[in-house]
Amino acid sequence: MSLFQNVSDKFFNPFCCRNRELYFECVNQLIEKSKEIPVLYENDARNCLIIYLLNGMYSIETEDIGEEISGQRPAPENASIILRYFRRCGWITPKEIGRNGDNIASVSPYCRKLVDAIHKIFDRDASGAITNHIFSIYEILKASLEKDSARAIRPYSNILVPLVENECDLKNELLVLKDSIRTIMHAVMRMADANSFGQFLMKDEMLDRFFNDYFFIKRSGLIPGYISGIDRMLVKIQRSEMYDRIVDEYREIKNVDLFAAKEIIDRQFGELDSFINLEYEKEMAYIDKKINTYYNLYSTRMLMVLSNNTNLQHYLNQMLMQMRDLDPGERELLLTRLSECFRLKSFGYISRKSFERRKKRNPNTANAAIDTGELSEEEKKKLTDEILKEYPDRYSMDQVKAYFDGRSFPQGKLAVDEMGIHSRDDAMMVAAGIIYSGTAGFPYEVEFGEGMVETEVAEISNVRIVRKERNG
Repeated sequence: MSLFQNVSDKFFNPFCCRNRELYFECVNQLIEKSKEIPVLYENDARNCLIIYLLNGMYSIETEDIGEEISGQRPAPENASIILRYFRRCGWITPKEIGRNGDNIASVSPYCRKLVDAIHKIFDRDASGAITNHIFSIYEILKASLEKDSARAIRPYSNILVPLVENECDLKNELLVLKDSIRTIMHAVMRMADANSFGQFLMKDEMLDRFFNDYFFIKRSGLIPGYISGIDRMLVKIQRSEMYDRIVDEYREIKNVDLFAAKEIIDRQFGELDSFINLEYEKEMAYIDKKINTYYNLYSTRMLMVLSNNTNLQHYLNQMLMQMRDLDPGERELLLTRLSECFRLKSFGYISRKSFERRKKRNPNTANAAIDTGELSEEEKKKLTDEILKEYPDRYSMDQVKAYFDGRSFPQGKLAVDEMGIHSRDDAMMVAAGIIYSGTAGFPYEVEFGEGMVETEVAEISNVRIVRKERNG
């Protein structure tokens, strides 16, 4: 059935006249008013328009729409004329007397849908639209595979149809992203001063929405997992008995044979599979490429703007090519003259650690207590055995005796300065010998002389080690 057979011939006329903006706002007011009350009567609709016309800032131009509407007329008369005009165009339902005796003035369904579509196209916030469609597709598939799912009762209407709708909307959103990059590039090319660049970065809402949505997709890490899950669940549905139920429901709704139904259902599933596995990645790769092109264009354009539209890189390259053919003396002179044209300053920076204040300890912190306890006799014995047996004293009497036994004693005596004290261990052995001197079982004794002897390790008293008896 043709579109124009469902609506009045004058249905689109309010959008093609001088007061089109006023008419669009008036029908918006009527739609919002109808949401507040159960039934919108003509008297309520007229009062709503009167208040809007009195408070609105729109200038009403003289227009003959069967009855003349003009800014010179009172607001009640203009409101009545607008209501009658809307009824002739099919924006308001035909006259029908309600329970209170007044005519009903409900906005027609086609007008509501038209206004809603206009708002969706031009006014809605596009931020997050791509990810919302991906999440919707994932949730529809997940719910359809759950046990006793309500969507599985009518799988074609409640599963495949919303999947295809979200896929189409997702394609449109990707096209919007690509068009946004093109629009941004054109805006950058029109900029002629640094102030324009600043205003573009700070105030352009389209740029903010575009990059927010794009970087969420790239950085969140969620989308690849959802795309993989969608692909897996699509394959699972096509291989289950739900596929046959989708075909059967489509045959019943469209009144077609089995072959035609399977052909259309397979084509729709094929489009979903192709988009999820191929087109989505292809479109995102294209957008990535365009983003890089945008960055390069932006930096190049900013460089030209800040250099008064002069390509300094070109001139610098041309100068270097000419310097290559100069004599060394002329080249040195040219570089000297060029260096005089620039003033360089050196700036040093310190880190935050240089002036960071030390944090004070909390004086109210309670001191940790030391746990006290007693060892059992078995534990004491074990520790004692470890100290005395398993880890013997390095400077015990036997160890010192063995140390001196390895020395030669001419005439039975050995002075400290003759021993060659080269390490701390040698000095400790001499000290231990002084301690054990005169002890029973220790075959050496010590004689003290006058003064001190300087060794490589320490300054030691002038002593002589005397052997009491010959050890065999």
